[in-house]
Amino acid sequence: MKEYKYEERTVGKILEHKARTVGGKYFLLHEDLRVTYKEMDENTNKIANSLLRLGVKKGDKVCMIMENSLYFLYSWFALSKIGAVMVAINTALKGSLLRYMIDNSDGSVIVVDGDLIDRLLSIRKEIKKVKTIIIVADHLEEAKGFRSDYIVKQFLELFDDSPKRPACEVHFYDPMSILYTSGTTGPSKGVLLSHAYYYSAASVANHCLRYDEEAVVYSCLPLFHANASMFGALGAMLAEGTFALAKRFSVNTFWNEIRSYKATHTSVVGSIFPPLWRQPPREDDAIHPLKVFNIFPLMPEFEEFEKRFHVKLVTGYGTTEAGVVCMVPFDEKLRPGSCGKPLSIFNVKIFDDHDIELGPKSSGEIVVRGKEPYVQMDGYYNMPEATARACRNLWFHTGDLGYKDEDGYFYFVDRKKDAIRRRGENISSFEVEQVINTHPKVQESAVFAILSELGEDDVKVAVVLRKCEQMKHEELISFCEDRMAYFAIPRYVEFKESLPKSPTLRVEKYKLRDEGITSDTWDREKAGHKLRR
Repeated sequence: MKEYKYEERTVGKILEHKARTVGGKYFLLHEDLRVTYKEMDENTNKIANSLLRLGVKKGDKVCMIMENSLYFLYSWFALSKIGAVMVAINTALKGSLLRYMIDNSDGSVIVVDGDLIDRLLSIRKEIKKVKTIIIVADHLEEAKGFRSDYIVKQFLELFDDSPKRPACEVHFYDPMSILYTSGTTGPSKGVLLSHAYYYSAASVANHCLRYDEEAVVYSCLPLFHANASMFGALGAMLAEGTFALAKRFSVNTFWNEIRSYKATHTSVVGSIFPPLWRQPPREDDAIHPLKVFNIFPLMPEFEEFEKRFHVKLVTGYGTTEAGVVCMVPFDEKLRPGSCGKPLSIFNVKIFDDHDIELGPKSSGEIVVRGKEPYVQMDGYYNMPEATARACRNLWFHTGDLGYKDEDGYFYFVDRKKDAIRRRGENISSFEVEQVINTHPKVQESAVFAILSELGEDDVKVAVVLRKCEQMKHEELISFCEDRMAYFAIPRYVEFKESLPKSPTLRVEKYKLRDEGITSDTWDREKAGHKLRR
């Protein structure tokens, strides 16, 4: 991989360089589309110049409410060339939270998919900072409700301008995007990320996952989050490889798409692992071109997964604010539960609640500090107090609990807000889930705290069973008794058809906590089940 100088570390400049050196090579594979580096560069120049004519200037915030598509990539790269800031918004949002993100980010322009316009129509009187709406649709019938309030354009109109590079000065330290956190414990925070941050994250992908010019990097995750955009699109670009983009994850099409695109690498979140692993074995499970399968976090069945699908599993640890900070070295054997060692550009430590460093095997908060400039966020946009809290004492506090061993390997324990304390014992919901998910009848589970009448917490688990399976509550409890400490065994069990998830397939535990005890919840104590100790 070419090492770019700092002033060259902008998304737009990298694309321009690749268009000059490997312009005729396919950069993007998406459904039936095939787009070369040169086509990507020239088309994004057209869009960038059109945006300038519409009055979009450096530093302006452009909200993108878009599913995975060629148009998303065109918009992102065009904004990078004029120094405007991409505000990538989760397409599942609507109502007050959507309004909040548009308003909090100071969004003045919105690019929106045609079939998502109704989300904006319902809040059009409340998004007063917005001046222009660009609609990705074949016609503008959907825009009738906006015409009197905004400048409305069709995305295809943006291709009418010059394919020459726009005359804009964009620097590595300029902001590239605002990505919003989940906001499960308070208002969602907009993470302000520079061009250099994007470059650093993509470089990590190249180094740790061994991309090269022959790599076809497949992603089924949404581009409005970091994994697909940085590890996927930009990582493939730095390697002069090819980016294969799926519309979304589907357990029924995942391996077929891998084969169709001839994908060699992929990076996914941990919630994708169980549905893939639980699929009935097939004779062609290992017949595919995939070499490297990057997953966060690593699941207990990782060794069996590698053998069954004949892939190299890689794992690590990171956050949107700090990037990927730990990875298991590619040539080293995976350690159960470990997310690897700190990368060379980061210091990573374990602190107690007073920011005092803890020794090996002691659980505390994972904190991070970069050794190079712009490898972490610039801060939370319009939230100086939240930024100060997260970066107190010169360390970024991740909000995650973990520990390290004597060899310097780090282990994720749980989110601080998801940690459970029962009868004086600390319980990792993550670890309890890992045990329950090994039951052959279980598809997936989510463990969370329920306020106890005795103070502190009791443990509840929501369980999704595999298709056509049935299970008694006592069977699950008996399974847990043989495999975990008695105090961690759930008191409450509820079987569900599915778990609430975000578009990035992360379980939304706050929704389960809000449900609390329902009429379908089984109570171990009321049922009179006595635990074996």
